[in-house]
Amino acid sequence: MKEKFNFITNFFNILEEMSIDYWLEGGTALAAYRDGEIFPWEHDFDIGILKDDIDGKLEIFLSKLHKYNLTIKIQKDYPFLDNIIQIYSNDNFSNPNQIDIYLYTQKENKIYMRWLNSPIGFGSKLINSIMYLSTKKNSSLHSKKSFFNKNLLNLRKLIFYFILLINYNFYKSRYHCFPKNFFQRKKKVLFCGLYLDLPYKIEEFLEFRYGKNWKKPDENFNQSGKWKSSKARPIMKQNFLEFPKFNYNLYMYNEKNN
Repeated sequence: MKEKFNFITNFFNILEEMSIDYWLEGGTALAAYRDGEIFPWEHDFDIGILKDDIDGKLEIFLSKLHKYNLTIKIQKDYPFLDNIIQIYSNDNFSNPNQIDIYLYTQKENKIYMRWLNSPIGFGSKLINSIMYLSTKKNSSLHSKKSFFNKNLLNLRKLIFYFILLINYNFYKSRYHCFPKNFFQRKKKVLFCGLYLDLPYKIEEFLEFRYGKNWKKPDENFNQSGKWKSSKARPIMKQNFLEFPKFNYNLYMYNEKNN
């Protein structure tokens, strides 16, 4: 039993060592508070972090994670960090074997997390496809110093930047949005053999996230699309939050360590 939780134990030890505040998020918070155990159908572990709390610590944070047998995907392999870091265990016994870190931005009396890489609106599938194709394999091009590869990479960067600007200025996306007072205090819960942080107003948080029937188990909640009616997931303009800061060193780092 203890061995299957080594993955998350090592992860939370790093958060504690680096004094990075977090809270259990989404289905993980629901399972921890309501059921006391991971859902049988669940494979990932969700946490929330304020983006400002990790921005200046990212490189050290990633280097500590890479001491273990892990795979890391930053922002779905895009060259910026806006809302998500995904961490995967490469062993055969961890359960859960994936951790999703959702990064939130505080604005006035709420916190927000947008899906910048998933635009909504006319032509959004084309926008998304061009963004994906213009960044695919860029990591390998970064390591190849030939004149051709350098110019191909620069062309890809230009295309990606232009399409992202269109996405940012003319499209909307699904956000996660919560009143910030849910998170001003935390409470501990024993979950997966660890004492982990939940929002202090946990029942208000869960009702806001899942609706008034959050106490009733529903393994088809996401598949049935009920999440779309959640107060916590509005559709908003991409440019409600700032344009992301590009960091092509993320490519180099992942290539070097994965």
